Amino acid sequence: MAERTGLLSRIVSYQITKRQRFVLMAFYLTVVLIFTQTVGENVRYQLVTFLAASTLFLSVFALWGELSGIKYLLLLILPIYFVTGSSLFYFLLPVRWLTRLPFALAFGISVYLLMLTANIFNVAAIRTIALLRAAHAVGLLFSLVATFFLLNVLFSLHLPFYIVVLGSILITTPLYLIELWSYELEDFISRRVGLYTGIFTVITAQFALVLSFWPVVPINGALIISTVMYVLLGLAQFAFADKLKRRQVYEHLGVALIVFIAVILTTKWGG
Repeated sequence: MAERTGLLSRIVSYQITKRQRFVLMAFYLTVVLIFTQTVGENVRYQLVTFLAASTLFLSVFALWGELSGIKYLLLLILPIYFVTGSSLFYFLLPVRWLTRLPFALAFGISVYLLMLTANIFNVAAIRTIALLRAAHAVGLLFSLVATFFLLNVLFSLHLPFYIVVLGSILITTPLYLIELWSYELEDFISRRVGLYTGIFTVITAQFALVLSFWPVVPINGALIISTVMYVLLGLAQFAFADKLKRRQVYEHLGVALIVFIAVILTTKWGG
């Protein structure tokens, strides 16, 4: 009887760790993502909405304990955008399990890594943490992936130019905001972060406007905007740390030039 009581006490007093929360969150969202493959097209977008809402609540649950102030908003942006973009892009993949299962596996691992990154930002806003530089790199990567997925879907819809521009603004502005804020990790959005976000959004919107009239395939349009984001955020990271040199500018512009040339060469200009 004493053994049963001791076992029951251990079960009741068991506390789930943050990493276990991240694993459970990643597993649950991956299962739901795979489930979208088995339902009809008429309910898929409802499932995407459900995935986004689930990501919101699960992110709060996974990061609960140290969330406060502006972090309640900012740290939830990237997980929601990434999951939404991935689930929408999932529908564009070939309808076969050989393609979609590896994507779902990569999705689950990405959600776990993304939550680890959000947790680092969450903790680093309170105290110094050694993994902050790695978190910046991972955060930038997932921002680029989320932007690529969402813009690929946006350009695939062949909407009027003004909707494309508006959609690009709605997609990129929050991601610019969270990434720029992560370079400072203040309890508020500083004037510099707000200014950089506004400038970067205008630049991105101008590229989206040009691409809406350009005979570019959706994947190339998304690639160009993602490259613009990479260049702007990459240079901003050095600027925020007061380490921006001419070499970094040339390196980032070199990457942009390579992508631009590749897109030009693969664009069909004829009728």
